[in-house]
Amino acid sequence: MFQYFIKIVPTTYKGKKIVQQIEPNFDMTKEPLLETNRYFVTETYTPMMEVDEEDWQLGQEFETDDEVRYAASKVGGKTGLGLDKHEHHLKQRAILSGVFFIYQVYPFAIEISKKEVPLTHLLIRIMATIGGLFTIAGWLEAAVCSRKKRKQKRGLFK
Repeated sequence: MFQYFIKIVPTTYKGKKIVQQIEPNFDMTKEPLLETNRYFVTETYTPMMEVDEEDWQLGQEFETDDEVRYAASKVGGKTGLGLDKHEHHLKQRAILSGVFFIYQVYPFAIEISKKEVPLTHLLIRIMATIGGLFTIAGWLEAAVCSRKKRKQKRGLFK
């Protein structure tokens, strides 16, 4: 039995650059909006026959003089050549055979757009990061200095 689980997500691409990357022949005279679907597939396979575990008796314990050993026996007979017969005894599972496609359409949509950020935004973020570093360094210095002053005061009054 083969099962294919197909998940479909409605997707909208917005903007000239991203629509042109995906669909080069898109008519750019109208609004650059491309509606499509994304899909994800998971597959499973279940065999119709399985090994009959009742035919195998594994792990029967027996003792010899020095050690404990395990024996495994298999149901089967002798072939015409006098060799042990090593066939798997298969039993059929109670499943319906076939190829099944299970669809799941998500109730939400994804909108993907590509926007360019001006250079001033980058400069503002860099300056904010530097300012944050100076603030944290100031806090650390204040903590170390106040601790040092407390130790000095205790030393003077004792």
